[in-house]
Amino acid sequence: MRIIELSMLEFDNFASTHPLRNYCQNSKFARLMGEKGYSYEYIGYQDDSNNLVAASLIANKKIDGGAKFAYAPKGFLIDYYNTELLKLFVKDLFVYYKKKGMAFIKINPEIIIGEISADRNYSPMYNQNVKIIDVLKEIGFKRRREIVPLDFIYPRISPYINLKTFDVNNLSDSCLEKINAASKNGLSIEEATNKDVNIFYEFVKDDIKENASFFRNLLNIYQNGEAELLLVKADYEDCLINARDRYEKELDMNNYWNELIQTDNSEENLNSKMQSDKNLIAYKNELVAATDNLKKNKYKYVGGAVIIKYKNRISIIANGVDKNEANLNVNYYLFKALIDRYRNDFDFLDLNGVASNFNQASKYWKFNEEKLDFKPTLYEFIGEFDLVINDNAFKRIQSKGLLSKEFIPSHSFKDEEI
Repeated sequence: MRIIELSMLEFDNFASTHPLRNYCQNSKFARLMGEKGYSYEYIGYQDDSNNLVAASLIANKKIDGGAKFAYAPKGFLIDYYNTELLKLFVKDLFVYYKKKGMAFIKINPEIIIGEISADRNYSPMYNQNVKIIDVLKEIGFKRRREIVPLDFIYPRISPYINLKTFDVNNLSDSCLEKINAASKNGLSIEEATNKDVNIFYEFVKDDIKENASFFRNLLNIYQNGEAELLLVKADYEDCLINARDRYEKELDMNNYWNELIQTDNSEENLNSKMQSDKNLIAYKNELVAATDNLKKNKYKYVGGAVIIKYKNRISIIANGVDKNEANLNVNYYLFKALIDRYRNDFDFLDLNGVASNFNQASKYWKFNEEKLDFKPTLYEFIGEFDLVINDNAFKRIQSKGLLSKEFIPSHSFKDEEI
């Protein structure tokens, strides 16, 4: 067994057919990390017959002065069930990167260890995968969640929508109402370009670690439709027409209840009248807002998403909305539009993470709610592991909190137990 360096083509050929293949373990993602200041290489592992039995894109970067760390994004690509192979590979990799002066090697394999159904029932359905945690720890890896309750890179739990089996009729009445309301607000999806990144970045800059150039680089690297920037546009003329229509219909209904309670002031009728009064005030406010907006602009961009297409999956890299337009239910429109846009050509839509605290009192509930309302299957991943090579340098980097400034965009959640 021996460590070798692979060419880009050799690595991509191996990675594209591996069972753990993902959009992070390929040469395009390597280029994206290169734009972030990382050096990178394609590591292979050959057996005694020169067969390639494992590989990984591994990036590295200087941090804290001269100290360096290595990172295999969603790697390694190896048979984790083959404990002997895994131990040999990690042992040789340790020696390889010790010679290169690395403080540690970070991995976060895309290995599922649990599943949470739409009704929030947790099933540890992947017992064989759970055992990998102990194997990695036995080899020498430290599981990040057992050091601090935070995963830096990707959320531990991610919601997936099966595009082939998704049925809008299975959604709650509340979710359907928000989707329908959004569709009446003059919203539409527009495929944008690199020149529109600044528009999109305004929606996400408060929630991610990256700057706008990250998304420009991503769109430059993932060409030929492999990545897309999609913007949600509100047409204020349509919005005004729909707002006026809702107000006028509710006004007619309100007049009806006014007349009815003159002759029948039952509790049921009075409650209906009170609800109509509330609706009328809300619709009038929407009408006034739509009128004011149209005076300023014919349309406005109110949200968007950057997605990557890889194999049978669409992955949202980042999405956000104009916080001043919360009443438009932009994310409900966006998620439904993504489902409709991609369901014929792809199998899964990855909504990019939820916090593991599903309590409605949680500060993350609003972020969770919009995704959970689409009744996705939630997959719990194995998380982050660090193989420490230089203990002093590792502790220094940890104590200074330097890793939180690194890596690709993601919401960092306090990783509370389910």
